[in-house]
Amino acid sequence: MAAPAGSSVSALAVRLRKRRLTALTAEVSQQVLAALPELPGSEVVTVAEMREACSLSIEQMLCELTGEDQRISLIDTGRRRAQQRVPVEWMLHNFRLCARTIWHGLVREAACSGDGGAHQLLEEAAVVWDALDRVSTVVTRAYRIERKRLRRTEQRRREQVLSALLERAPTAHGADEEAAEVLGIPPRGPRVVVVSSVGSGHPTTALRSAGYTSAWVTQGARDVGLIACGAADDLPDLTAILERCLPGSVTVSPLIDGFEDVATAYRLTALALRTLPSGHQGITRVTDRLPHTMIAAAPEVSDVLVRHTLGGLLTMRAGDLEIYLATLEALVDADGSFAAAARKLYCHRNTVLKRAHRIEALTGRKLTSTRALLELYLAVLAVRMDTAPMRPCRDLSRHDG
Repeated sequence: MAAPAGSSVSALAVRLRKRRLTALTAEVSQQVLAALPELPGSEVVTVAEMREACSLSIEQMLCELTGEDQRISLIDTGRRRAQQRVPVEWMLHNFRLCARTIWHGLVREAACSGDGGAHQLLEEAAVVWDALDRVSTVVTRAYRIERKRLRRTEQRRREQVLSALLERAPTAHGADEEAAEVLGIPPRGPRVVVVSSVGSGHPTTALRSAGYTSAWVTQGARDVGLIACGAADDLPDLTAILERCLPGSVTVSPLIDGFEDVATAYRLTALALRTLPSGHQGITRVTDRLPHTMIAAAPEVSDVLVRHTLGGLLTMRAGDLEIYLATLEALVDADGSFAAAARKLYCHRNTVLKRAHRIEALTGRKLTSTRALLELYLAVLAVRMDTAPMRPCRDLSRHDG
């Protein structure tokens, strides 16, 4: 309910509304139009919308001064301004100009009325400004509530569209254009998919501050983002931003060019995240984990690979097995050089040779063979990632001992 205004204020407001509503609206519109280019986001407000808003604000404020109940109308105004995406700074500026113009109009009416009208108006100035402030308060509160509701709705829509892209390539006609409009990401251009463990957060604000557009959604135990890059060589800078914003394990896909590649990039990036050691911290590119990702993509193949390739090594005690797996890794990292592998393992070259002979006896493979080293290395990766059970292959168990 509107608070009752003083009798003289109410009478002055009635006369002002009846005689000068059009003139007051024109006066405020002219002032708002002059200030419009300087207001944030004012480009979304057309001249027609500006004049309509000024007229409505003037009338609502005068109704508040005359004591008319218009709470629902004020709430509707706030909601409509939010739906029109009128910037709140522009709306508040409009209210201030309307209030000032009405006050000047009341002063003129009071001066013309005689009988000490101006003096009485000054005594009731607090009533006037309280009434005018109530209008802006009610409208602004309704505006903010509606904006929050709209943001939640928009966010849900973005998540739905991004989730659909992560599951499959768009097939419907116009799907790319719809995705671009909802996500704010162009249909074509360099972009990456980012996957992190849940709880890392969605660094939309930090990315936007750096000039990157992104969309995020939580998928099961993962937070997933699609980030548009300005250019292909932006990836190092983007990676640095993500490292500052996202704790825990994070994987970044190779650059892709359109929405049709998002689903594939997501599958690869999610697989790469699974290959990282428990407790790993930091950003990892999928291209740095390609062998690991290949193994994670085919667990059935990994099972056969481990049993068929490592053979008798799998019968060893855990401690001994670890020594031989580390030796294999060192040999691969050293390109098959026993001396370089010994330096990596901090042992004598002859020790590495003895272990190598033992590996060859238990696996039936010569470590001088590039193919054998490759298969053994992939098998070690599978064991490290725990993608395959460590049980011996019966065909090769004769190599034990």
